Amino acid sequence: MSCLLSTRVVSGLSKLAEQLEKLDCDGESIRVWVFADHTSRTKAQKALRELGFDIEILSAYKPLLHYFLESVDLSNQTFERVEIFYPQNQHAAPTRFLLEAYPLAALIDSKSVVFTADSNLESHYRIRVYRAQQDVQEIVVLAPNIVCQSATGELVFRPTGWIQVLDKQGRLSKELRLESDFEQVFELLMTSIQAYDWPSHSPYFERLVIDVKVPYQDDAIGYEHEVVSLKEALHEDLYFSIQEWFKYQEGKVLSARDSQPGQIVPLIHDSHDGQYHLELRLEPYTLHEPSTTSLEFATLALDDLDTISQPISIAQLERQFDDLPGQRFSAETVTGFRVNAKYIQGDDAAVYISGGQHANETSGVVGALRAAKQLLQKSNAHLVISPLENPDGYLLNHEFMQLNPQHMNHAARYTVLGDDLEYRQCAPFYEQTIRHQATQFSKAKLHINLHGYPSHEWTRPLSGYVPQGFEMWTIPKGFFLIVRYQDDDFWAEYAEQFIQQLTAQLALNQQIVEFNRRQIALYQQHAGDTGFRIVNQFPCFVSKVEECDIPLQLITEFPDETLYGEAFVFAHEIQQQTVVTAYQVHQRLWQQYN
Repeated sequence: MSCLLSTRVVSGLSKLAEQLEKLDCDGESIRVWVFADHTSRTKAQKALRELGFDIEILSAYKPLLHYFLESVDLSNQTFERVEIFYPQNQHAAPTRFLLEAYPLAALIDSKSVVFTADSNLESHYRIRVYRAQQDVQEIVVLAPNIVCQSATGELVFRPTGWIQVLDKQGRLSKELRLESDFEQVFELLMTSIQAYDWPSHSPYFERLVIDVKVPYQDDAIGYEHEVVSLKEALHEDLYFSIQEWFKYQEGKVLSARDSQPGQIVPLIHDSHDGQYHLELRLEPYTLHEPSTTSLEFATLALDDLDTISQPISIAQLERQFDDLPGQRFSAETVTGFRVNAKYIQGDDAAVYISGGQHANETSGVVGALRAAKQLLQKSNAHLVISPLENPDGYLLNHEFMQLNPQHMNHAARYTVLGDDLEYRQCAPFYEQTIRHQATQFSKAKLHINLHGYPSHEWTRPLSGYVPQGFEMWTIPKGFFLIVRYQDDDFWAEYAEQFIQQLTAQLALNQQIVEFNRRQIALYQQHAGDTGFRIVNQFPCFVSKVEECDIPLQLITEFPDETLYGEAFVFAHEIQQQTVVTAYQVHQRLWQQYN
């Protein structure tokens, strides 16, 4: 192990009194925006008022949402209409501040809320509240942001700490930026990584561990699975910013998925002394013997697969997988983990079923196993089942789950090399070998690839707020289906028939239809134009690809990250139903077209 950085950053709230004294604002009222949870801000505000400061401490992260959560009684709504004018900035995505307001439309009666872009606003929200037999209430909410340069040289518009001082008449007398502790931590870690003398080519490390203890807690919002989490935001921003910096150094586009820097591991803990603690270190991989067939990493009862209510462990998965018939074949990862698949030969048109490509998307792993078990009740079933294609990432996701079970943990998304296995371009192929073998064994024309995405909002506040390259996936929008087909007339027509018949059959399930309707409606309010098709009440993309090993691919996207309990059961049940239905639709169409 090699340590690159070990230090601490004192909480900004503990230094506020000293900073405010320097402003010489005696007798004036003060408003301060910081990155901190509600309890910490309230406690600091009380202590400063006892020292004589007339102060209000507000959230620099999602300030409009916090205004309504903290200054409006949402349990006793009397709104007839709420008009929210949100800012525009040349350095921000057009919908940036609309997304930042999420999920406000769900907390207020959504029919009462109207969002309107206003190019005259750069860093303020303007609100009009209409109530029966009352005057219209006009409110201005500051969203303090600065333009700064990212580690890759791009200009981003990002939230920051801020101070306003108002005179006795309520007029603004002083205003200045306050570099918050949250920003300092991010910049210190990124600067340390940029300054290190890395090898001249990838992989640059085996494991790069970013160990951070954070003195602030997550705040529940009171809607679905949504929380305001600075810890989760820091995990996401560090992981993707580090990944992007290495791609930038390699001359690749920032959205490239084939870069192999190594495994980036942000471990975000709770701090119990009011300070941030930071450590950057390099670690070797944990190697697994190639013969390993079982790795228990959770003490979980082996529930019936149909009702398992949390991500299945690798040992549980392997016991279920071993019960399946068929010809076993496998591939190994860099660390020696074995990726297992089985080929079951029959008279049907072959279908390849896979899960766990992105290892923090866990419902597809269970859904693939459940679907295989159901399909194998047919005597002529013909399929390949590969339920977990990225076991290293899956193990890392479990490590993250022990720290923060409600976080989406995208650092576990890719392989231990740091790339997306589907985009690996050259040997050694490691995990990707399982796909080459699956195609060779089965000659399948349909690949059903089970995925997921965040069940709550995904942000990168210190990199422009909206996750670069994943703008469409920032908030939930229902069970999403993607169909990719080989670029020719036959498969174009086949793909259209396939998605029409698949969604028509799935739409008989009223629970998933209502789930989609509710999430898409909220998505439209907070993201504007959807940019995707709605086919039989399912959000869809259908697109051609120039090169592919299998001419038709169905990718499912259930908002499953951080789901547990009944919600997780529902997720893998829909994944299973989709696989079985897609298999059946493919059999009918294949006979029809051949």
